[in-house]
This record gives sequence, structure tokens and C-alpha cells, in this order.
Amino acid sequence: MTTATEAPETPEAIARRAWRRTAWIILAGAVAGAIIGVLLERVSPGPGWPLVIVGCTAAVGGLSGAFSLLATSLRLSPQMQAPLAGLSRFGRKTLSQAIAKQAPIEPADSDLARRAFDLARLRAVSQPIALGQFLLLYLGIAGPQLPNLVDDDPFSAVFSRILCSALLVVAVALSPVVLRRIRAARRYVQAATEAAARQR
Repeated sequence: MTTATEAPETPEAIARRAWRRTAWIILAGAVAGAIIGVLLERVSPGPGWPLVIVGCTAAVGGLSGAFSLLATSLRLSPQMQAPLAGLSRFGRKTLSQAIAKQAPIEPADSDLARRAFDLARLRAVSQPIALGQFLLLYLGIAGPQLPNLVDDDPFSAVFSRILCSALLVVAVALSPVVLRRIRAARRYVQAATEAAARQR
């Protein structure tokens, strides 16, 4: 009696399932965080109670989602290394430059072209996950600092404002860079697919 061998799951399928799972985890974490915030506000009520609830919601929901996506990033990590395995520094640079310029490597059936296609395909899947992971992590870190923004203690207020501002600046600066790389990877996959079809 033979058993059917299941085909390995594609990176795209892994990512889709990860986003669905993470959405539910964020929702559950946000609800749990809101409940915690309400309980904390009742124990020590103050004028900044809305920030306590919002902060707890952001902290629990953000950190829960970040760790969910981290598990997927770790799962995809070995696949990300496969197209680069055995390549020299020049070969790795060639792949990165081709993807960044969205210029498919010729001929399309060469080993380097196949590696570039696989790498671009994996980057198009993994980089949105990495961006979401870091943004959720920043949200989770900033959440507990929100009530301190209006704290009577000057040190706590100043520290929280600096930390939240720094996280916001990093997120605003990092997001466009990663989004450009994601677009470049997707366009490379499309261009390489079209180039391969023309050579058939």
C-alpha cells in the first residue's frame, strides 16, 4: 500500500494562511487588551483613562500579531536562503541588482535566472510579512507608553514622548523603503514570467 506524498506548500499559501491567522490573533489580542485596560482604569482611575484602554489594546494586539508573523518569518527563512546557496558574493549582488532594477536575467532558463526568479518570488511574499511584523511590534511597544504621554511625572512624560516619536519616525522612514522593494520583487516576477513565455 502506497501513501500519496503531499506537495510542499507554496510560499504564497503560507503567507495567505499567516495573514488570516494573524488577523484573528490581533482581533483577539485587541479585545483582551481592551478588557485589561478597563480593569486597570477601574483599579486606578485617572483623567488619562482613554489612553490606558487604547494603550493596552495596542500593546496586546500588536505584540500578539507580531509574534504570529514572526513564526511565519522563521518558517520562510530556510526557503529564502535556498536561491543564494553556493553563490559567490558577485552572484548574490547580481541577483539583488537584477531584482532592484526589475531587469530579468537572460537567458531565462539559466541557473542564475531561475535563482533570481525564486528569490524575487520569495521576497514578494516575505517582505510584506516582515514589514507587518515590525509595524505591529512598534505598535506593541508604543502602546504601554501612551498613558504616560499625559503623566504628571515630567520624566515619564518626556521619555514616552521621545520613545513614541522615535518609533513613529522609524516606521515612517522604513515603510516606503520596504514597499519599494516589495514592488520591485513583484515586478521582477512578472517581467521574468513574460520573458520566459516569449522564449518558448
